[in-house]
Amino acid sequence: MIGNKNSSSGGPTTLWELVRYFLYLGTFGFGGPIALVGYMQKDLVEKRKWIEKQDYMEGLALAQLAPGPLAAQLAIYLGYVRGKIWGATVVGIAFIVPSFLMVWGLGVLYVRFGGLPWMQAAFYGVGAGVIAIIARSAYKLTRITLERDKLLWSLFVLMGVTTAWAEAEIISLFILCGIIAMVVQAPPAFLGRLSRGTTPLSLVPWLVPLATGLAGPVTAETLAQVLWFFTKAGAFVFGSGLAIVPFLYGGVVQEYQWLNDRQFL
Repeated sequence: MIGNKNSSSGGPTTLWELVRYFLYLGTFGFGGPIALVGYMQKDLVEKRKWIEKQDYMEGLALAQLAPGPLAAQLAIYLGYVRGKIWGATVVGIAFIVPSFLMVWGLGVLYVRFGGLPWMQAAFYGVGAGVIAIIARSAYKLTRITLERDKLLWSLFVLMGVTTAWAEAEIISLFILCGIIAMVVQAPPAFLGRLSRGTTPLSLVPWLVPLATGLAGPVTAETLAQVLWFFTKAGAFVFGSGLAIVPFLYGGVVQEYQWLNDRQFL
């Protein structure tokens, strides 16, 4: 339970102390997912030594590999390292709930006062700051993730050109890029048994289609569409929280038109 010693990794600490740290980070940790995972490394690995570096690096790799929010998944993993299932649960709640309450409160304020000039000005100012944070974090994410890997840079350029040309995020191509990197850099054992005339890409002749839907009033059907859209976002968008922003814009604003540009910003 919270407060008991858990010394499976790193220096001595209680699970309660770890929960308090992530509650604080979830409340005051600004700067995007890359900044947040940097805070975790500096505070938990280097400064307090609550988490060993090997555990942190393995968790970061798993969080980057899995779809969904990078920082939240890393926090949940570190909670599991310290306190197994219970630790992962309480750390995840402590890290996520503050931002959930903030966004919920801002949403209520926007719905009630969004038409007032002072509220519009405030949200425009926040939007400018958010864009700056996204640009900075995207730059850092590119340097950390791609480094000098020629294959990753090639896939990066390919997806950048394709996305700009199509003006949409094609999930099947994202998955295909992951498969290509896997086959080239960490091929499964069965690929060694392929004949020389067989190419790895011949194993993936299918592409996962990008599901579409119809926008509509706030009905049960619309809520089901919202649920399905965000299920796709959580299941298929890899990398970090920044990777999901253009995907959300393409669906929420352009495809379903649930929000306009100003509301999304």
